[in-house]
Amino acid sequence: MKLKTNIKVLIMSGTMALILLIVSANIFIVSVFGLHLNSGTDIVKQVDGIQQVNRVIQAKRGSILDRGGNVLAEDVIAYTLTANIDPERYTAKKEPAHVVDKEDAALTISRVIGKDYDSVLSILNSSAKQVEFGYEGKYLTANQKAELEASDIKGLGFIQVRNRISPRHDGQYSHVIGFARLDENQVLQGSMGIEKSYNDLLLGVNGVEKYQEDKAGNKLQHAELYEEPAVNGKNIKLTLDSTIQNQLELSLEGITKDPGVNADSAWGIVMEAKTGRILGLGEYPGFDPNSEDVDYVSKTLNYSYEPGSTMKTFTVAAAIEEGVWDDNATYDSGEFYVGNKNGIPVRLSSPSGSIHTITNANNIDYGIQNFRDGYAVSSNVMISELLTKYMTYETFDKYMQKLGFYAGVEVDEGIKSIAGYPSTTYDTSALRYLNPGFGQGATVSVLEMAQAYTAIMTDGNLIKPYIVDSISDPDTGEVTYQGKTTVVHQVFSPSTAAHARDLMRDVVAGRVGSGRRFNIDEVEVIGKTGTAQLAIEGGGYSPTKYIFSSALGFPYDDPEIIVYTAYQANYGHNLNASAAHVNDVVRTTVSVMNISKFTGEVVTEIKADTLKDYKNMNVEKAKQDILSKGYDPIIIGDGDIVVNQYPQADSKIISHERVYITTNGPNITMPNMKGWSQKEVVTYWNQSGISIALNGSGYVVSQSIEAGTAINKDTEISVTLE
Repeated sequence: MKLKTNIKVLIMSGTMALILLIVSANIFIVSVFGLHLNSGTDIVKQVDGIQQVNRVIQAKRGSILDRGGNVLAEDVIAYTLTANIDPERYTAKKEPAHVVDKEDAALTISRVIGKDYDSVLSILNSSAKQVEFGYEGKYLTANQKAELEASDIKGLGFIQVRNRISPRHDGQYSHVIGFARLDENQVLQGSMGIEKSYNDLLLGVNGVEKYQEDKAGNKLQHAELYEEPAVNGKNIKLTLDSTIQNQLELSLEGITKDPGVNADSAWGIVMEAKTGRILGLGEYPGFDPNSEDVDYVSKTLNYSYEPGSTMKTFTVAAAIEEGVWDDNATYDSGEFYVGNKNGIPVRLSSPSGSIHTITNANNIDYGIQNFRDGYAVSSNVMISELLTKYMTYETFDKYMQKLGFYAGVEVDEGIKSIAGYPSTTYDTSALRYLNPGFGQGATVSVLEMAQAYTAIMTDGNLIKPYIVDSISDPDTGEVTYQGKTTVVHQVFSPSTAAHARDLMRDVVAGRVGSGRRFNIDEVEVIGKTGTAQLAIEGGGYSPTKYIFSSALGFPYDDPEIIVYTAYQANYGHNLNASAAHVNDVVRTTVSVMNISKFTGEVVTEIKADTLKDYKNMNVEKAKQDILSKGYDPIIIGDGDIVVNQYPQADSKIISHERVYITTNGPNITMPNMKGWSQKEVVTYWNQSGISIALNGSGYVVSQSIEAGTAINKDTEISVTLE
């Protein structure tokens, strides 16, 4: 019994000794190492406020540049506006840390971020403790942030984010560049165009910095620091030229707003014929990549259409290559009655038994006509004669395939146009073998057309278009990718291509040519025009809407440039009015690319220059310099020093273009805006900060405030455009 008691005492004593040992050890370890054995909690951190910090180093998304190095899209620091509306939130000094006067705050916030007052007030009156203000409250600039901070509205906060802007967009490049927006992880992700196709290269890789800081947020200098630097995204330089792109966009807009045309939409491309470099690619209307209104179908990449008579060039070139074309052979250009002989179209002598009647535009009968003149006047009957007597559809289709139709065009990695489709896709009648010869029934994309015309403008080689000139490291300048010319294959012999170009010159400069409106003094142009009824959803054609197009090349003796444009409009409009806008694109390109009218001749009719930096220059000296270069200076303010300019320094501009100079003076007078385009009025609005109401479209014919009148941000100004 006594033995058992001793054992119990011994066990109890040992247990207590073990507990005492553990407690003592834990106290010792906590004192020395700051670590509690049971919980693993860092006691030193709790006591002294020292904490481990892992800070993400944001990689900068790569910039997108034009061929001259001008920035088309880049990262900037922006801010998301928040407002605390919890009435119980106060600072340590018992001052309000929430929005107090909601009506007054709504007025200021509404004005600064551009959101209507009622919506802002509704957000401020919500039951939440902290609110944001939708899209308008995101991506605020530093100036907007400063203005809100200066308003002294309590409870406002700003979350710093990266934003993607296109500083030179002005409606340009939008469909090409695309856009990038923050995802749920606050990372800019490309969602369209170059931004999407090259997202992984543009994105870069975030870095990380690890360090310790005290409770006051100070970095501990003696602590070990670990840093893995960010790898910034690659810069992408495009083949696009700012001056040519700008003129293309202006001309396409002009076609839609010119009262003589009133097109629904317009699209086009400017391309080097021998290299495939795309110098301009545009459409109107487009979209602003700085907004979120992107619900549209790109006419340049995602749209196919029946092109009309611009296809006749390839039908004729195929006949020349096959040896069945004779310039002087004749045909009857009267009504072509289509018969069906075992599924093959034939020409009948009368409408009896015919399945369709093909006529020339406006039902014109030219009588007995030679084939060369038939092409010059764009005769549908001539093409029908060619495809029934001289060349089979199979032969014609062989060349369509070789020219790259119905396959789409992959201009660069991940950037591919929609593919058109052949006439045999939906049509089962004998007409499916005739209609595509003059551009009906089969569809194409604008890039397919531009690519196909390279086989005419060169020695018969098909050249693939491309738009990415190079990809480089922004920090080292190392070029990791260099764009280059790709010859797909040879479609026509050099003599066939030259013969086709001679025929195209007849269209523009011949005695009966249908495209004489494109004959200009600055350069010898070759071309082909097209008119096609607009196919409508569900089958059939619109009785009033047509697609009008032109394929131009220059100079005639050795074409370097292709300008292809198309637009949708009502039949019967003024074709000369639309051609005037296209000719502006040709003139600008001739000037920028220094193209001669004839071999060895230098063009001097149009002057293009790189705009200098006028910032901080004396206003009068800047004005005189601008005038001396043939530009039109628009002075904003009455100061003596230039503080801003548009276009920006190093931009390429042409003669008579307006240069907007903002001075350090507060007093602004109304300019004479008569003759200005809508885009020019909006540019003045943006540069001066004075809003202007626009009535109508086209060009300014009247203004509500006389030129020379003092104006400010409160002045109500309207202009009428026609």
